[in-house]
Amino acid sequence: MSQDDGDIPNFLMLDQIPVNYEQQLETDLLEPVVFSQGAASTDGFCRFTLQNKGFLHSHSKLFVALKPGAGQNNAFLQPHVGIGQIVKKAVLKIGNKTLNEIDSWAGLHAVKSSLITNENNLEREMYLTGRSLNHGFEYSDSSKVFADTYGLDNGTEYIGDAGAAELEQMEWSRMNASAPEECPSYSIDLSDLFPFLKVNQLPLYLIKEPINIEITFEPTKERRVQVRVGDTLNAACEIVRDELKFCADYIYYGSTDEMDRFAMGRGKDMNFSFVDYRLVEHTTGHVQLRSGIVRNLGMANRMVPRVITLLPSDSQVEGTFLGRNNSMAPNINASGVAGEIKYNLRYNDRFEFTSDVDNTSRLFSIFQQAEGVPFITRQEYSDTGTIAGGITNSNYERHQQAGNLEGHFFYMGTRLTNGRVGQRGIELHLTADMRSAGRVTNLLRCYCEYIRVARLSDGYFEVYNA
Repeated sequence: MSQDDGDIPNFLMLDQIPVNYEQQLETDLLEPVVFSQGAASTDGFCRFTLQNKGFLHSHSKLFVALKPGAGQNNAFLQPHVGIGQIVKKAVLKIGNKTLNEIDSWAGLHAVKSSLITNENNLEREMYLTGRSLNHGFEYSDSSKVFADTYGLDNGTEYIGDAGAAELEQMEWSRMNASAPEECPSYSIDLSDLFPFLKVNQLPLYLIKEPINIEITFEPTKERRVQVRVGDTLNAACEIVRDELKFCADYIYYGSTDEMDRFAMGRGKDMNFSFVDYRLVEHTTGHVQLRSGIVRNLGMANRMVPRVITLLPSDSQVEGTFLGRNNSMAPNINASGVAGEIKYNLRYNDRFEFTSDVDNTSRLFSIFQQAEGVPFITRQEYSDTGTIAGGITNSNYERHQQAGNLEGHFFYMGTRLTNGRVGQRGIELHLTADMRSAGRVTNLLRCYCEYIRVARLSDGYFEVYNA
């Protein structure tokens, strides 16, 4: 009994297939067709070309290993971003058309990584991607019932007394310039590079155009790794060329001619919608933010479901704990009261909120509704409130945790509800008291999520905004 074309499920969507199809998996370990290491002030670059066969598995991986510069014998990755901190821009091209393109990718990746549970970071991501932002309680001695403080937990023991102890990275993860052959290799998931692949997979065998993945890397100095206090700064960190590979997994469905019938049926002319992210970045400072700023984010005539806003300090580089992928919270005065914050978005001649949001707890709730539950503490988000005595003063690779974690994860995200954006675009209205000497903001960074539509007709792609 044969099936007609209408009975073949839509293999394009990552959903439950209603028939028990046989699946075959083929893996290719691809070398970059173009590779540039970059320099101190020049970006690195690589390009991979995929084969036009099967369905591209959305969890295919990019493998990367780093070799830190001379004198950097205890280099480590940003715990909240991992190996993703080296990626500056990710582009997916089909023919001469850009399907997905994300600038300042690592900053967006930091926001998305905050949604990963602590347990997953500790037990899985630390080994695969280098992300290790897991929290644990710190006790001054084993007889204590209640913890004195809390801090990072990477599975090893603190050395010394609580509040003045030292936590070191695991020996296997230590990147030592004196032993480059022992530096670990990490992976970046394809669906992290291009978020639309979390719900779609590409039918490469139906595409008659070349498919390229282009990755732009951060410059070799100050951006690619973090270093222990006391190690050499401003040394060039290189990507290990022999370890840079793309592990492409190709899926084949069915045991007979199911994929051929899918190609002759709905595969002849099909379309799907997906999200892309447009970066809008402006320089700013505490004086401008204190007075209040209004910035036009563009996005006229587009469907924009979400806007993510960050206030990073771009000057925090390799000698700091979190690097430049941060977002600073408003100032906290001597009494522990948060400084002024007012946030709103205006488009289609309406404000998203009837009155400006001026409470950090409300901003956290709005972000949660837009993106999901972030696994960061209130103190890390807005530097308000404490549990178990607050973040420990103990060090991680000689960086004090309290000063480097509190108020460094102030992510603002909003789900827009007023429909398609009109001709005037989106306006961000923001006032913030950012006078704290320890948290100096010099950038305003917004990621606007917008909907695009891709059409595959007779093997050729068309891409346009919804």
